[in-house]
Amino acid sequence: MNLEPGTLNRAGGAPSLLQGSTLPLRTRRFNRVIRTRRRCAAIGGLCLIIAGALSCVSLRAAETGGAETVLDRLQRNYDATTDFIADFSQETEVKTLNRSLKASGKLTFKRPGKMLWRYETPKGQFVLADGKHLYFYQPEQNQIIKSPLKNAFRSDIPLSFLLGLGNLKKDFNATLKAVEEKQYILRLEPKADAGGYSDIHMGVSKDTFDILWVSVRDGADNLTTLRFSEMRKGVGVKDSLFELQIPSGADIVELGQ
Repeated sequence: MNLEPGTLNRAGGAPSLLQGSTLPLRTRRFNRVIRTRRRCAAIGGLCLIIAGALSCVSLRAAETGGAETVLDRLQRNYDATTDFIADFSQETEVKTLNRSLKASGKLTFKRPGKMLWRYETPKGQFVLADGKHLYFYQPEQNQIIKSPLKNAFRSDIPLSFLLGLGNLKKDFNATLKAVEEKQYILRLEPKADAGGYSDIHMGVSKDTFDILWVSVRDGADNLTTLRFSEMRKGVGVKDSLFELQIPSGADIVELGQ
């Protein structure tokens, strides 16, 4: 076997990579390819580290910025939303009855000030906002309660934000209570009349800055929690969906005219 000079190490062993300058041309090319691949792998790994670091910095910015940063992102998200459809579930812990009342259904929203909560349980119940009035239908009484939508801003602050009528930073003092894997948890304290609410908490998605749930405790210590899922934005909701359809024989009771 013929070897070029210098390809054996001093101990007479196998060729050394440290002596690459005296290796055959094909071997040197192979070593260059290996080194290039290693450099590319190192650069790629560095890019991943940088990308991960930037992601962590962005996340930490929201977290260290506290509630103000989360509120800003949440408000911008909802200001840019023209319409959406979502499923909802609702649970109310009634203190005086020592029991929980559950409900569920579908929520449809369209800016400005239009919203329909159509309940699957209790069957047939709905809450409708048509931009001017708020209607609440109770099938058991076959009765619709009608009130000006502007009253919702004064008496139901969480609803006013969902309707697109309120501004979180203007209406609330907020505290970032916790940062979990998929959500920020805020505590909201109304700056003005809270309509009888004493405690409001909200879960906000880290990915989309959508509201995941809202928990509200009223003056009687009843706790109502709304959870949202399967949200779809920009679906082209029609205005006709928010036109009141009066159930047969239903009475309309007008409040606050």
